[in-house]
Amino acid sequence: MASNSASSALKPYTPPPKTTENLDWADLEGLDISLLDKPGGKEVLAEQVLKFINTNGRFFYVTNHGLTDEQVNRQYAIANALFELPLEEKMKYLSNTAAGDFRGYKPRATGELSSRDNVERYNIPKFTKEHERQHPQLIKDYYEEIKEFSLHIHNKILLSLLRLFAYVLGIDDEALVQRHRYEENGLEYLRYMKYHPRSVEEDAKVGNIWAKGHTDYNTLTFLFHQPVAGLQVLQNPDDSNSWRYVKSEPGAIIVNIADALEYLSGGFLKSTVHRVVRPPADQAEKPRLSLIYFARPEAAVRMEPLQSPLLQRLGIQVPEHYLKALEGVTAEEWARARIAKDHRFRTGIVNQPEREILAGVP
Repeated sequence: MASNSASSALKPYTPPPKTTENLDWADLEGLDISLLDKPGGKEVLAEQVLKFINTNGRFFYVTNHGLTDEQVNRQYAIANALFELPLEEKMKYLSNTAAGDFRGYKPRATGELSSRDNVERYNIPKFTKEHERQHPQLIKDYYEEIKEFSLHIHNKILLSLLRLFAYVLGIDDEALVQRHRYEENGLEYLRYMKYHPRSVEEDAKVGNIWAKGHTDYNTLTFLFHQPVAGLQVLQNPDDSNSWRYVKSEPGAIIVNIADALEYLSGGFLKSTVHRVVRPPADQAEKPRLSLIYFARPEAAVRMEPLQSPLLQRLGIQVPEHYLKALEGVTAEEWARARIAKDHRFRTGIVNQPEREILAGVP
């Protein structure tokens, strides 16, 4: 935990007010993972997953996850304080995204490139020997608190969901867990992120898009309560007009399925196309602070589908491109390629149309 002197210096965080605008919200299911500790609870949640997994853009809520609003707001307070540091201090911890490495700090773009990228972020990787690195003094002050928060997400939330999904697929309960062992090499990370507001004119030039439609390349992404609207999910991949806002609710974590889990499940658990747009008028002048955890497979895990009795029973054939597109590719190689591609777009080296995805993932 942080020292008393450090704690007293941290400004408390209060979430901004919700928008009063009547937005077109996605209707998302909520998984109460406390049921996993009760008789018959796993079966109840499995039935729920099977009912919603191909609707609502594969976004869902997780509730009763063991983290309090106070703990979440503490992380937001740390994030706020971090982004208030002088730029020259933050730049000492710059991430090497050109080489596919997300660890550390990424500043917001300036000049012409600010139309592509109005976000700054700081990624804190797993608390293992592989990822020992320098951090700003602020992060060191709250290091144990951040570590406790991150480990709870991995051990109590991620692993619970992986066991649930394994049960749904009909594979060994530990099959996915054994590909996400915390102590093994691999880059999971907690992200502090801040979207900086732009003028109406600036946003109009880019169609009011703050982050183009994309899928995440990891396993599962966890987004903590953040009331400034802007996150949208594409509910129907075949309908480019089916974007719906995702409402952030206190006490609930928004979870989206990402590319790695889609591949491992043979395409049954679909990765989610999502984007961020300019917030509604009553929130558009506010920074959009986000707290996100990205779970990824171990570095050496091969990006290949597991044999699922569920798919066999349903007569579902694993699409050929799942078997060939990433044949022999490890999770580490896949992730670094995606990070480097994102870097080339953000720095103006290449242009990226909305929803362009590597390796043919729909």
